[in-house]
Amino acid sequence: MKKCLLVLMLCIASFSAVRAESFEEINWGEKLAFYLPNRVLDALDTFTVNLGVGATAEARLMFTRYCDIGAGVSASTFKAFKDFNRQYGAGVEEGWYWSFIFVGEEEYRVTEATALLDKYVECRAGVPSPLMRAYDLVTGPRDFWAIGGSLGLLLDGNLYIHPLEFLDFALGFFFIDIKKDDLTFDQF
Repeated sequence: MKKCLLVLMLCIASFSAVRAESFEEINWGEKLAFYLPNRVLDALDTFTVNLGVGATAEARLMFTRYCDIGAGVSASTFKAFKDFNRQYGAGVEEGWYWSFIFVGEEEYRVTEATALLDKYVECRAGVPSPLMRAYDLVTGPRDFWAIGGSLGLLLDGNLYIHPLEFLDFALGFFFIDIKKDDLTFDQF
């Protein structure tokens, strides 16, 4: 039953993110030319690993932002990021947060980031919403639906998996790109 509910939740979330695309608009030559690189990139998108060092203390266990338990504080943590929405690089993470199940508060920011890392600030109190800019499925720097955790005391590590990225990866084998992040000729 739990697996059925999870699959149903993922399907509803993914179909709400799909933009209408007619059959005539698909460039099949482009899809075939970038088929293998796009599958590799989609596979790499399914997880996040961030490692840092600095004045930090945190412990978090998360099964989406609706079921998030933990707390943390960071004065200035220098991190190497392999993050959501193809963010790769280094930056400084600062802020604090606490959360218990689906309520919490946070003031969190990434500053002094390299070019492929989104600099942003997130301040919130109460129940998080997947409609916030930070959680935008296509352009947001954070994944609302992530599952994983963080642990750190002076050395900090985050490990998350992204269920919607798994769905994007699986559907990519059938030329369906729900995240709209596949490589195209226009990008070169």
